[in-house]
Amino acid sequence: MIKPESAGYDYDVVISGASLAGSAVAILLARRGVRVALLERRSDPDAYKVLCTHSITANAYPVLDELGLVPAIEKAGAVRNEARWYTRWGWIEPRAAQAGPELPYAYNIRRSVLDPLIRSRAAQTPGVDLLSAIR
Repeated sequence: MIKPESAGYDYDVVISGASLAGSAVAILLARRGVRVALLERRSDPDAYKVLCTHSITANAYPVLDELGLVPAIEKAGAVRNEARWYTRWGWIEPRAAQAGPELPYAYNIRRSVLDPLIRSRAAQTPGVDLLSAIR
């Protein structure tokens, strides 16, 4: 790992883990002027979490949109879907109000695609220093 004293920077925030949550928070904080050190123990830029459902629920859409990731994940092959759940009482299928805005989409995308995409976006964000293990 790069030693903090060798980096020569003072950080406002240090985030441990450059996966989805860590990278997203780093981007959002840096956009607001916060100096962020984003630490990742894996040196491979294509690393990803293997155990995952590969599904992003519709309530995450506003965050993906704010991060500017919606076009990028769709271009990378994310499949839009609508939330539907089967219960013993039947299907639950959310619908937009007749006069209201359209509901956001949920997405299916493999973490092997999504994790490197958001990590790369974080590393390119001014104010974020991605510090990963050196091998």
